[in-house]
Amino acid sequence: MAATKKAVLGPLVGAVDQGTSSTRFLVFNSKTAELLSHHQVEIKQEFPREGWVEQDPKEILQSVYECIEKTCEKLGQLNIDISNIKAIGVSNQRETTVVWDKLTGEPLYNAVEKRSFR
Repeated sequence: MAATKKAVLGPLVGAVDQGTSSTRFLVFNSKTAELLSHHQVEIKQEFPREGWVEQDPKEILQSVYECIEKTCEKLGQLNIDISNIKAIGVSNQRETTVVWDKLTGEPLYNAVEKRSFR
C-alpha cells in the first residue's frame, strides 16, 4: 500500500488567540485566507472581587499547547503538511499580568486582570 501523500498548501499561517475566556489556534492558507483548521479550549476564570479576574497561568499555557497540537492533528487528518506553517501570530490578553519566578520559571500567583467599568 502506498503512503498517503500530504497536500501541498502553502505557505500557511497560524494564529494563537489567547483571550480571557478561551484560547484558539487557527491555521489559514496565506494566499486565499481560507481557514483550514482550528481548535478552541475554554479557560476557567475566578472572580475574587468585583472587577477582578484571575486565571491559572499554567492552564493558560497548557491551553495554547493543546490548541496547537489538536489543530495540527486535524490538519494531518486532512493530509495537510504542517511543515507548511511558515508564521504564527499571537494575540493575547492585553490587560492581564503574570509574575514569574526568574529562577524556576514558575508563576508566583494567578494571572490577574483588573477590569474597570465605565
